[in-house]
Amino acid sequence: MIARHPALAFLLALSGSVTWAAGETGTITGTVDKPGQVTAIAAIDRATDKKFPGVLDAASGRFTIAGLPQGTTFDCIIDFQGARREGVNLKVPPSDYEEEQPLSAEDVATIKGQVRALNKFEDEIGILAVTGNIQHAAVLINKVRTRPFVNSKPGEVVWRAELWHFERPDETWLKVQDELFLVLYRQRIMKDDYQKKSITFDPALGGLAVTGQRPKVDLGLIKGPSAEPGIRLRAENNPGSGGPG
Repeated sequence: MIARHPALAFLLALSGSVTWAAGETGTITGTVDKPGQVTAIAAIDRATDKKFPGVLDAASGRFTIAGLPQGTTFDCIIDFQGARREGVNLKVPPSDYEEEQPLSAEDVATIKGQVRALNKFEDEIGILAVTGNIQHAAVLINKVRTRPFVNSKPGEVVWRAELWHFERPDETWLKVQDELFLVLYRQRIMKDDYQKKSITFDPALGGLAVTGQRPKVDLGLIKGPSAEPGIRLRAENNPGSGGPG
Protein backbone atom coordinates (compact mmCIF):
# COMPACT_ATOMS: atom_id res chain seq x y z
CA MET A 1 0.00 0.00 0.00
CA ILE A 2 1.13 3.56 -0.57
CA ALA A 3 1.77 6.13 2.14
CA ARG A 4 -0.31 9.28 1.88
CA HIS A 5 1.02 11.55 4.66
CA PRO A 6 2.55 14.67 2.99
CA ALA A 7 5.27 15.05 5.64
CA LEU A 8 6.28 11.40 5.29
CA ALA A 9 6.32 11.75 1.53
CA PHE A 10 8.65 14.74 1.82
CA LEU A 11 11.02 13.00 4.24
CA LEU A 12 11.23 9.85 2.14
CA ALA A 13 11.79 11.83 -1.04
CA LEU A 14 14.50 13.85 0.73
CA SER A 15 16.23 10.77 2.09
CA GLY A 16 16.12 9.21 -1.37
CA SER A 17 17.75 12.28 -2.91
CA VAL A 18 20.53 12.24 -0.33
CA THR A 19 21.25 8.57 -1.01
CA TRP A 20 21.31 9.00 -4.78
CA ALA A 21 23.75 11.91 -4.38
CA ALA A 22 26.12 9.31 -2.94
CA GLY A 23 25.88 7.51 -6.30
CA GLU A 24 24.05 4.47 -5.00
CA THR A 25 20.31 4.86 -5.64
CA GLY A 26 17.88 6.89 -7.68
CA THR A 27 14.20 7.76 -7.92
CA ILE A 28 11.22 7.53 -10.25
CA THR A 29 8.72 10.37 -9.94
CA GLY A 30 5.49 11.42 -11.65
CA THR A 31 2.05 12.89 -11.11
CA VAL A 32 -1.28 11.07 -11.31
CA ASP A 33 -4.29 13.13 -12.40
CA LYS A 34 -6.77 11.55 -9.94
CA PRO A 35 -4.81 10.62 -6.81
CA GLY A 36 -7.98 9.77 -4.92
CA GLN A 37 -8.42 6.73 -7.19
CA VAL A 38 -4.88 5.40 -6.70
CA THR A 39 -4.47 2.49 -4.30
CA ALA A 40 -0.81 1.54 -4.85
CA ILE A 41 2.30 2.63 -6.76
CA ALA A 42 5.48 0.60 -7.17
CA ALA A 43 8.50 -0.01 -9.37
CA ILE A 44 9.40 -3.61 -10.14
CA ASP A 45 12.73 -5.10 -11.13
CA ARG A 46 11.59 -7.88 -13.47
CA ALA A 47 14.91 -9.73 -13.14
CA THR A 48 14.29 -10.36 -9.43
CA ASP A 49 10.55 -9.58 -9.08
CA LYS A 50 11.52 -7.19 -6.28
CA LYS A 51 9.06 -4.33 -5.80
CA PHE A 52 9.84 -0.86 -4.45
CA PRO A 53 6.72 0.89 -3.11
CA GLY A 54 6.04 4.53 -3.92
CA VAL A 55 4.91 7.45 -1.76
CA LEU A 56 1.97 9.53 -2.99
CA ASP A 57 1.05 13.06 -1.99
CA ALA A 58 -2.74 12.80 -1.93
CA ALA A 59 -3.22 16.55 -2.44
CA SER A 60 -1.00 17.16 -5.47
CA GLY A 61 -0.94 13.66 -6.98
CA ARG A 62 2.86 13.74 -7.02
CA PHE A 63 4.56 10.44 -6.25
CA THR A 64 8.12 9.32 -5.57
CA ILE A 65 9.61 5.83 -5.69
CA ALA A 66 12.94 6.16 -3.91
CA GLY A 67 15.85 3.89 -3.02
CA LEU A 68 16.14 2.32 -6.49
CA PRO A 69 19.51 0.66 -7.15
CA GLN A 70 21.38 2.38 -9.95
CA GLY A 71 22.23 0.29 -12.99
CA THR A 72 18.82 -1.41 -12.84
CA THR A 73 15.84 -1.19 -15.19
CA PHE A 74 12.34 -0.93 -13.74
CA ASP A 75 8.71 -1.05 -14.79
CA CYS A 76 6.28 1.23 -12.95
CA ILE A 77 2.94 -0.21 -11.82
CA ILE A 78 0.05 2.02 -10.71
CA ASP A 79 -3.11 0.51 -9.27
CA PHE A 80 -6.29 2.56 -9.57
CA GLN A 81 -9.64 1.53 -8.16
CA GLY A 82 -10.57 -1.50 -10.25
CA ALA A 83 -7.82 -1.11 -12.85
CA ARG A 84 -4.05 -1.29 -13.25
CA ARG A 85 -1.67 0.60 -15.52
CA GLU A 86 1.53 -1.41 -15.83
CA GLY A 87 4.84 -0.65 -17.47
CA VAL A 88 6.24 -3.13 -19.96
CA ASN A 89 9.67 -2.90 -21.55
CA LEU A 90 9.33 -3.25 -25.32
CA LYS A 91 12.76 -1.78 -26.05
CA VAL A 92 15.13 -3.85 -28.19
CA PRO A 93 18.84 -3.52 -29.10
CA PRO A 94 19.65 -1.39 -32.14
CA SER A 95 20.28 -3.18 -35.41
CA ASP A 96 23.66 -3.36 -37.12
CA TYR A 97 22.52 -1.01 -39.87
CA GLU A 98 23.71 2.59 -40.00
CA GLU A 99 20.17 3.78 -40.59
CA GLU A 100 17.62 2.02 -38.39
CA GLN A 101 15.02 0.00 -40.30
CA PRO A 102 11.65 -0.83 -38.74
CA LEU A 103 9.84 -4.15 -38.77
CA SER A 104 7.95 -4.76 -41.98
CA ALA A 105 4.41 -6.12 -42.14
CA GLU A 106 5.90 -9.39 -43.39
CA ASP A 107 8.25 -9.51 -40.38
CA VAL A 108 5.34 -9.00 -37.98
CA ALA A 109 3.27 -11.71 -39.66
CA THR A 110 6.20 -14.16 -39.54
CA ILE A 111 6.85 -13.51 -35.84
CA LYS A 112 3.15 -13.84 -34.98
CA GLY A 113 3.05 -17.16 -36.80
CA GLN A 114 6.03 -18.45 -34.81
CA VAL A 115 4.50 -17.31 -31.52
CA ARG A 116 1.29 -19.22 -32.21
CA ALA A 117 3.20 -22.29 -33.34
CA LEU A 118 5.33 -22.32 -30.18
CA ASN A 119 2.37 -22.02 -27.81
CA LYS A 120 0.89 -25.51 -27.39
CA PHE A 121 -0.66 -25.39 -23.93
CA GLU A 122 -3.01 -22.39 -24.22
CA ASP A 123 -5.94 -22.31 -26.62
CA GLU A 124 -6.50 -18.52 -26.59
CA ILE A 125 -3.45 -16.58 -27.80
CA GLY A 126 -3.60 -12.79 -27.86
CA ILE A 127 -0.58 -10.98 -29.34
CA LEU A 128 -0.80 -7.48 -27.90
CA ALA A 129 2.34 -6.03 -29.47
CA VAL A 130 5.18 -6.82 -31.87
CA THR A 131 7.76 -4.02 -31.86
CA GLY A 132 11.39 -3.62 -32.81
CA ASN A 133 13.62 -3.26 -35.84
CA ILE A 134 14.83 -5.33 -38.74
CA GLN A 135 16.98 -7.56 -36.47
CA HIS A 136 15.34 -7.54 -33.03
CA ALA A 137 11.72 -7.77 -31.84
CA ALA A 138 9.80 -7.79 -28.57
CA VAL A 139 6.44 -9.55 -28.39
CA LEU A 140 3.84 -9.04 -25.65
CA ILE A 141 1.53 -12.04 -25.34
CA ASN A 142 -1.64 -12.64 -23.33
CA LYS A 143 -2.86 -16.23 -23.34
CA VAL A 144 -5.37 -18.46 -21.60
CA ARG A 145 -5.86 -22.21 -21.27
CA THR A 146 -9.63 -22.69 -21.12
CA ARG A 147 -9.65 -26.45 -21.80
CA PRO A 148 -9.45 -28.79 -18.77
CA PHE A 149 -5.91 -29.48 -17.55
CA VAL A 150 -4.33 -31.70 -14.87
CA ASN A 151 -6.13 -31.25 -11.53
CA SER A 152 -8.20 -28.37 -12.90
CA LYS A 153 -11.51 -27.44 -11.31
CA PRO A 154 -14.67 -26.73 -13.31
CA GLY A 155 -14.45 -23.16 -14.59
CA GLU A 156 -10.74 -22.82 -13.79
CA VAL A 157 -8.28 -21.46 -16.39
CA VAL A 158 -4.54 -20.81 -16.61
CA TRP A 159 -3.72 -17.22 -17.50
CA ARG A 160 -0.30 -16.08 -18.62
CA ALA A 161 1.07 -12.75 -19.80
CA GLU A 162 4.61 -13.00 -21.16
CA LEU A 163 7.24 -10.96 -22.97
CA TRP A 164 9.20 -12.80 -25.68
CA HIS A 165 12.19 -11.65 -27.72
CA PHE A 166 13.07 -12.60 -31.28
CA GLU A 167 16.16 -11.97 -33.39
CA ARG A 168 17.11 -12.32 -37.04
CA PRO A 169 20.85 -12.96 -37.29
CA ASP A 170 20.53 -13.92 -40.96
CA GLU A 171 17.38 -14.29 -43.05
CA THR A 172 15.22 -16.14 -40.52
CA TRP A 173 13.47 -14.88 -37.41
CA LEU A 174 14.28 -16.98 -34.33
CA LYS A 175 13.18 -16.84 -30.73
CA VAL A 176 16.14 -15.66 -28.65
CA GLN A 177 17.77 -18.86 -27.42
CA ASP A 178 19.51 -17.69 -24.23
CA GLU A 179 16.23 -16.76 -22.54
CA LEU A 180 12.94 -18.61 -22.22
CA PHE A 181 10.59 -15.65 -21.79
CA LEU A 182 9.77 -13.02 -19.19
CA VAL A 183 6.72 -13.97 -17.17
CA LEU A 184 4.57 -10.99 -16.24
CA TYR A 185 1.65 -13.06 -14.91
CA ARG A 186 1.10 -16.78 -14.42
CA GLN A 187 -2.06 -17.69 -12.52
CA ARG A 188 -4.53 -20.51 -12.10
CA ILE A 189 -7.75 -18.59 -11.71
CA MET A 190 -11.47 -18.99 -12.12
CA LYS A 191 -12.58 -17.80 -15.55
CA ASP A 192 -15.12 -15.38 -14.08
CA ASP A 193 -12.37 -13.72 -12.02
CA TYR A 194 -10.04 -13.52 -15.00
CA GLN A 195 -12.72 -11.83 -17.09
CA LYS A 196 -13.03 -9.09 -14.44
CA LYS A 197 -9.38 -8.06 -14.66
CA SER A 198 -8.52 -4.66 -16.12
CA ILE A 199 -4.84 -4.24 -16.97
CA THR A 200 -3.41 -1.74 -19.43
CA PHE A 201 0.21 -2.45 -20.33
CA ASP A 202 2.06 0.78 -21.09
CA PRO A 203 5.49 0.91 -22.81
CA ALA A 204 5.96 4.49 -21.57
CA LEU A 205 6.08 3.20 -17.98
CA GLY A 206 8.44 0.33 -18.82
CA GLY A 207 12.19 -0.07 -19.26
CA LEU A 208 13.00 2.84 -16.94
CA ALA A 209 16.77 2.78 -16.50
CA VAL A 210 18.05 4.36 -13.28
CA THR A 211 21.76 5.12 -13.72
CA GLY A 212 24.49 7.31 -12.28
CA GLN A 213 24.08 9.63 -15.25
CA ARG A 214 20.29 9.63 -14.88
CA PRO A 215 19.46 8.94 -11.22
CA LYS A 216 16.04 10.60 -11.41
CA VAL A 217 13.39 9.55 -13.94
CA ASP A 218 10.33 11.81 -14.17
CA LEU A 219 7.29 10.27 -15.89
CA GLY A 220 5.30 13.51 -16.02
CA LEU A 221 1.52 13.47 -15.86
CA ILE A 222 -0.05 10.01 -15.81
CA LYS A 223 -3.77 9.56 -16.43
CA GLY A 224 -5.78 6.59 -15.30
CA PRO A 225 -6.37 3.59 -17.57
CA SER A 226 -9.65 2.30 -18.87
CA ALA A 227 -11.70 0.61 -16.14
CA GLU A 228 -13.29 -1.72 -18.69
CA PRO A 229 -12.42 -5.39 -18.13
CA GLY A 230 -9.69 -6.73 -20.37
CA ILE A 231 -5.94 -7.13 -20.84
CA ARG A 232 -4.72 -4.55 -23.34
CA LEU A 233 -1.82 -2.46 -24.60
CA ARG A 234 -1.92 1.31 -24.33
CA ALA A 235 -1.84 2.58 -27.89
CA GLU A 236 0.03 5.82 -27.17
CA ASN A 237 3.53 5.77 -25.68
CA ASN A 238 3.25 9.17 -24.01
CA PRO A 239 2.19 8.73 -20.35
CA GLY A 240 0.67 12.20 -20.26
CA SER A 241 -1.25 12.01 -23.51
CA GLY A 242 -4.58 11.39 -21.77
CA GLY A 243 -7.50 9.17 -22.56
CA PRO A 244 -8.12 5.57 -21.64
CA GLY A 245 -5.49 2.91 -22.19
